[in-house]
Amino acid sequence: MHLILARLDFPDGAPDAAELQRALPRPTGVQHVYVDGRATSADVVLFLALPSLAESESTARALCNAYLRVHHPTAHLAGLGASLAPGTEGALLDPGGHGSEH
Repeated sequence: MHLILARLDFPDGAPDAAELQRALPRPTGVQHVYVDGRATSADVVLFLALPSLAESESTARALCNAYLRVHHPTAHLAGLGASLAPGTEGALLDPGGHGSEH
């Protein structure tokens, strides 16, 4: 599972975090979304179960930009970072779930 952190900047004021969380698109692979809002920005944490980090980053970028186009056209995606969600490294290294004992 990949953890993607997106920073959204809202020059006209950020929406309520719960509203933003509800309104974000949920394409296939999006397992969970967490939003931490501030006055003029929001951090969006996306947990994505997609085959590659590149696909997860692309999906996160697309869904944030789709949300902004529809709901806040003056806002923009200010940053995007990615990592593995803690505890999921083994599942990505051994997707069959066989563990390391052979």
